[in-house]
Amino acid sequence: MIGIIVSGHGHFATGITSSLELIMGKQDCYTTIDFPFGSSKVELEQMFASAVADMKDCEDIMILTDLFSGSPFNVAMEKAAADARIHLYYGINLGMLIEIVSRRMFRGSYAEVADGILDVGRQQIGLFNAEQLKEKAEDNDEEEL
Repeated sequence: MIGIIVSGHGHFATGITSSLELIMGKQDCYTTIDFPFGSSKVELEQMFASAVADMKDCEDIMILTDLFSGSPFNVAMEKAAADARIHLYYGINLGMLIEIVSRRMFRGSYAEVADGILDVGRQQIGLFNAEQLKEKAEDNDEEEL
């Protein structure tokens, strides 16, 4: 199975995981690492070491962080450099996380889970435009005539 570690500043990891679990349920081989105000890099390193050790039976591990070059990313980067099973992603959003968990449930291999996952994350970012919604409704009304 693919292990998943989610980490970020403050309580990002437990917050996004709370949303994930509301939608997808509790996950196996999944852990969170928060980095709240007042925490040290040494504590963060210890939490990552423990999380990776707990996933010793996982064929691959996906570490998902909030930001590129933040402390959680930097510590995870050291782990990824030392362990070929670890694949590090940054800029995680809820849509991307749900897709990763869904793919992991039904596809199995890391390559299948990871294929196109960055595009999925990008597709979850946008700006709602009420005018486009009105235009679509008008187009639908015209098609019904």
